[in-house]
Amino acid sequence: MKKKAGKTATEIRIVEAAVQLFARKGFKGTSTRDISRLARVNEVTLFRYFPRKADLFRAAAESRLSGVRMGRDLQSKLAAVEPLQVTVPMLTEFLLENFFNSPQLARLIFVAGFEVPGADRMVREYLGPFFDVIQGYFERCAAKGWIQDVEPSIATLSLAGVVSAHQNFYRLFTEQELGWNMEKSVPAYADFLLGALGHKRLS
Repeated sequence: MKKKAGKTATEIRIVEAAVQLFARKGFKGTSTRDISRLARVNEVTLFRYFPRKADLFRAAAESRLSGVRMGRDLQSKLAAVEPLQVTVPMLTEFLLENFFNSPQLARLIFVAGFEVPGADRMVREYLGPFFDVIQGYFERCAAKGWIQDVEPSIATLSLAGVVSAHQNFYRLFTEQELGWNMEKSVPAYADFLLGALGHKRLS
């Protein structure tokens, strides 16, 4: 479902309620009645905007996916194949700002991938271009000999995987939030990822 222009205040309220509940309880654990109550509308009104629960999930996920942005400075450095010491910290910051400082987005992506048939296509539509740009960068780094024995798609997914797994598993096993700020997180993740990539220092 494509993003619609000129949304009403009621539609926005319904979508925001859906974001909160789908992110917290998943697709199967959230009912349209729950959403209508949180949005302070009746179900008849909700179904007028979104005839199916799946339509409402897509609108909720798109409301967060459409906000993912990659800054021009990072795009230009990836295109110019700037050294890994420059780009990996910037990529880490991109992930933290867009995904992991926005836990609702990360959870909606998980729900889309595992609970809602066909919703994974929507995620690829929004995030696929970022994946392609980053993977292309790592392919060119490998061609230059800057990384060794790492398949570019694995390098790309490891960026997201390391940050996400650390944050989520820390919460799972300690029952606490990690509590790192951006200033501490970026260099810590970047150092680990550079080592994992088998990065050769440039002289």
